[in-house]
Amino acid sequence: MNTFELEILSPEGSSFKGNVLSASFPTASGVITVLPGHANLVTKLVEGQILLQTELSGAKIIIVTGGFIEIFNGKTNIVAEFAIQDDANREKIEKAMKLAKEIKEKKKNSVDMSVVESQLKKSVFELKSGINLKRKN
Repeated sequence: MNTFELEILSPEGSSFKGNVLSASFPTASGVITVLPGHANLVTKLVEGQILLQTELSGAKIIIVTGGFIEIFNGKTNIVAEFAIQDDANREKIEKAMKLAKEIKEKKKNSVDMSVVESQLKKSVFELKSGINLKRKN
């Protein structure tokens, strides 16, 4: 089958790297689907879910909070502000949310509040996305 190489990177590291049959991305103009042989493109990625179709494991969902998509010479690179696979542990997400809230309430001088607020936003988004995925299935 025809595939193309795709990699999703964020400050947390690589969320996915491999060959896919297709990939659908949330963009400012709507969802776009990339197939092998897609034209070169650079566009903005918005908050939402990336749907990947792989030969080996079928469908995969990656949750992102924004970034950029680059399609060049058969390879697709995603640079996301934040990205996590949908199978993230709910307990881990809730724990991160609780910790971020506690730090925010204490307002420690050594902590940059924008970093804490960003982490809290990511955790809330992960939790909501996970709940939405469970309802759809």
